[in-house]
Amino acid sequence: MKNLLTWFGSLLLVVLLISSCNMEAKKTKTTSDIPSIALEDFFRNPDKSSYQISPDGKYFSFKAPYQDRMNIFIQEIGTDEAKQLTFETERDLSGYMWANNSRILYLKDSGGDENYKLFGVDIDGSNLIGLTDFEGVKTNFIDDLEDNENEIIIGLNKRDAKIFDPYRLNINTGQLTMLAENPGNYQGWMTDHAGKLRVAMAIDGLETSILYRESEDDTFKVILTTYYKEELN
Repeated sequence: MKNLLTWFGSLLLVVLLISSCNMEAKKTKTTSDIPSIALEDFFRNPDKSSYQISPDGKYFSFKAPYQDRMNIFIQEIGTDEAKQLTFETERDLSGYMWANNSRILYLKDSGGDENYKLFGVDIDGSNLIGLTDFEGVKTNFIDDLEDNENEIIIGLNKRDAKIFDPYRLNINTGQLTMLAENPGNYQGWMTDHAGKLRVAMAIDGLETSILYRESEDDTFKVILTTYYKEELN
């Protein structure tokens, strides 16, 4: 019986040693089979990104590298040739959008300062204009006014760096019209079906208020205030 137990223990030890060697060999083989990836591949720009279709469906646009910076290209659907619209070499372009069938708007900053300026260019590459090319001023979108081909509504912290006021912007000429003066607590805006700025949302501590005005010449008045535990649907 003693000899049997000794033999069984030796057999078990051999099995464990063989299993351990197989696992180690498998582990070594798996590690060596993993291809190395260059660090710069994790950070390089994609070949193409940010696809969009023109409102009339005749073109599509995308961002692609030009001298290692992401720029905007357009291509007529059904063709193989793309046209480059922007030629930025210092910084990648940020967001962009089709303003209408013939004009594209895009944002870019300077040296990474995040003060994004709005530019417009026609799809044939002409009429490139800096629409909000103000030093130290940041632009954000409020309403693209899809039924108005010549204007959009944007926010600018032009008057006060901490506050964004709403402006109506002519995307062809750059003409700006201030639509309201933000007292500091307005955090959102809404337009009516005619593209007129009629509603504002204000936040004061734990309270949120909705303000309304009859026309863009009138003053905003509070029509509803809710506490943070309440929700308006």
